[in-house]
Amino acid sequence: MCDVWKSGLEWYIYYTDRARKAKYAMVIMAVKDKLSGIKNKAELIRHYISVDNLCEDAVQRLFPGEDWLDIRRTEDCAYGLRCLELSTGRQFDLMRRTPSRWLIETVA
Repeated sequence: MCDVWKSGLEWYIYYTDRARKAKYAMVIMAVKDKLSGIKNKAELIRHYISVDNLCEDAVQRLFPGEDWLDIRRTEDCAYGLRCLELSTGRQFDLMRRTPSRWLIETVA
C-alpha cells in the first residue's frame, strides 16, 4: 500500500469530529465506488497518478456549495480502502464500520 493511502486511512480512523466524519465517510465511499472496477494494485496506482477530481466531483454531488476541508486526504483514504479490498478480498463500507488500525498495519 502506498504511504499516502495508509496515511489517509489513519487520518480517517483517528478523525474525531463525528458529524464531519460521517460526511467524509459518504464522500470516501462515493470515490471508492468509482474505483470498484479496478482489479489489481498496479492498475490502482496508475489510476491514482492519472485521474483527478474524483473527490471534488463526489463533494459537488453529495454536498453542493459546501467548502471541503481535506480533499486530498479524503481521496487518499478512498484509494487506501480500495487497496485493502484488493489485498484482503473483503469489501469495506465506512458507513457501517471502519477498518481496524491493526488491519492497516498488517496489510500495509
